[in-house]
Amino acid sequence: MTKRLTVFTPTYNRAYILPQLYESLCEQDCKDFCWLIIDDGSTDETASIVEGWMAEGKLEIDYHKQPNGGKMRAHNRGVAICQTEIFVCIDSDDKLASPSVIRDTLNYWDENSALLDKPEVCGMISYRKSRNGKGFFPDATTLCTLGGLYEKGFVGDTTLFYKTAFIRERPFPEIEGEKFITEAVVYDRIDLEYKYLVHPYYSQVCTYLPDGYTQNGWTYLLRNPKGYRMYYNQLVEIGKGSKIYNMKMYIACSLLIADGQTFRLCSSKALMAVVFPLGYWMYLKLRKLRKERFA
Repeated sequence: MTKRLTVFTPTYNRAYILPQLYESLCEQDCKDFCWLIIDDGSTDETASIVEGWMAEGKLEIDYHKQPNGGKMRAHNRGVAICQTEIFVCIDSDDKLASPSVIRDTLNYWDENSALLDKPEVCGMISYRKSRNGKGFFPDATTLCTLGGLYEKGFVGDTTLFYKTAFIRERPFPEIEGEKFITEAVVYDRIDLEYKYLVHPYYSQVCTYLPDGYTQNGWTYLLRNPKGYRMYYNQLVEIGKGSKIYNMKMYIACSLLIADGQTFRLCSSKALMAVVFPLGYWMYLKLRKLRKERFA
C-alpha cells in the first residue's frame, strides 16, 4: 500500500544524534509514512546504523547516499525521489514531538481537505518547538503565508508539510562551488503567491547543535557568498525587509566573490549607487572576519 506522507531527512555526520529521530518515528501510532534519508556524504557510522534499522523492519526506510553537496542538493534529490502525496523535512538533529504526530497531522489534513485543494494553498504549517518553548500562532488564523505569521507576532520555528507536487516544482538553487543556500530563497518566493493551512500543533522538537546553521551564520555566509548574494538581491527585488541593509549585504557579498557581476546582477542599480559606501564598509568587515576564521 502506498504511504501518504514522506518524512525526509537530509543528514551529514549525525550518527550520534540521528537515533533520537528514529526512535520518535518508531513510536508513531500511525505508520502511514515512509522515512526518506539522503546521506550527504557522511564519513561517520551513519550508513551502518541506518542499514541496521532497515534490517529491523520497524519502519519503511528509503536510504540513499550521495557525494557531499550540501542540504539544498540533498533536498532537491529527496523531493525528486518522493512518491507520496505529502512531503515534510525533519532535520537529523530533530525529532517528532509525540507518538501521535503523524496521525494528528493526517487527520487535520483530511479535515481541511477543501482548503488544501485550493490552488493557492501549498501545504500545511505547524509548530517546530524551539529550545525555550515559546511561540504560538495568532488566534483564528486559518490560512497565512510563512512571513505573515511572523508579521502577526509569531515567535519560534515551524514545520512545513508540502504538497509534494507543489514543492517538486520549486527546487533550491544549486550553486557550483558552494554547499549552502538559505531556505528563505525558496520560501520567500512561495510567500508571494501561496498560503499555508495553519495547524496550531506541536509537531516537532528541534535541537540547536554547535555545528548547525543557527550557531554559525556568519561562517556559512563567508563560505557561500554566491548563495547569499542571490538571497539579498532577491530581498531587494521583492521588497522584504530593509532595502538599505539588504543592498549593503548584496554589495559586500559581491565584493567577496569578486567576479565582476555586481552591477549586472543587481536588482536595483540606483539603490546600489547610493548604498555602495556602506556595502564596501561591510565588505571590509567580512574580509577581515574571513581572514580570522580561515587563516
